[in-house]
Amino acid sequence: MSLIIYTAPNCIRCRTVKAYMNDKGLEYTSVDFKENAQEFNTFYRANRKAIYRGAEGVEFPLFEDTEAKVVLQGSGVILAWLIAGKELDTTVVRSDMWHGWISGIYSSNCPDGQEDHLLEVISWLNKGGLQVIVQSDGRKADLLEKLLASGDVSKAVLNIPGGPATYERLGLTAPSAEELKKSIDLVRASAQGVIRFQAIPLPDGDAWRWPVRDEVLDAARMVYEACQDHALPFLISAATADLPIDMHGLAAFDSQLMVKFRSAARQFLFKADIESNQN
Repeated sequence: MSLIIYTAPNCIRCRTVKAYMNDKGLEYTSVDFKENAQEFNTFYRANRKAIYRGAEGVEFPLFEDTEAKVVLQGSGVILAWLIAGKELDTTVVRSDMWHGWISGIYSSNCPDGQEDHLLEVISWLNKGGLQVIVQSDGRKADLLEKLLASGDVSKAVLNIPGGPATYERLGLTAPSAEELKKSIDLVRASAQGVIRFQAIPLPDGDAWRWPVRDEVLDAARMVYEACQDHALPFLISAATADLPIDMHGLAAFDSQLMVKFRSAARQFLFKADIESNQN
């Protein structure tokens, strides 16, 4: 049997993936990591480098296609691969959420022509009982609108990594003012919507670095110019969770920068504040 799913007892994420495979008539082998400890440990040791283990342990399910030589982890990633192959690799990534929530879904990265597949992934996650967080960077506002209209998204987050120059540094085209305004309006109107500057590692020649104050200022300026609302709720955060400190020589994020970042953002968005519980 080429499809193997490794599960944990009472795992809602595992049941969600199995429900999809059962619905589509896919043949697979299911291995409970406690009931079949020896088989699971053999798999785990052979694939340790491909399996992420965070502060709360290993996220299940794990999945293997022995014929395609693919090892995957997490319900969102597995569903995306079963539905669209590699097409959604940068759109649906590892979730860093637990306890009924699932993240790792970046709608702005969805390739053209894969929108319905992304909708299907989110639909199955929601049907499985998971609360889905979708993150956007302002691009593909029309897709964000479809996702929110589906009723399958529990929370929308708009991440602004910087101004247009930062998007360019990341190899992206910044959203137009009109598209960004639409994204802002959609997130602001949604339940639990969050609009924020998020500090992420930026390429700098052959190395990586964290954003600087002026890049936060540019992000706030771009958001204000799109929405024309100085009172827009705006959060400041850093994507530091589970980030390997030695990635490309990247130093640990200096949390003291958050106060400077907040001060910079408040030149345009007066309610900017530091996010306390990051998603």
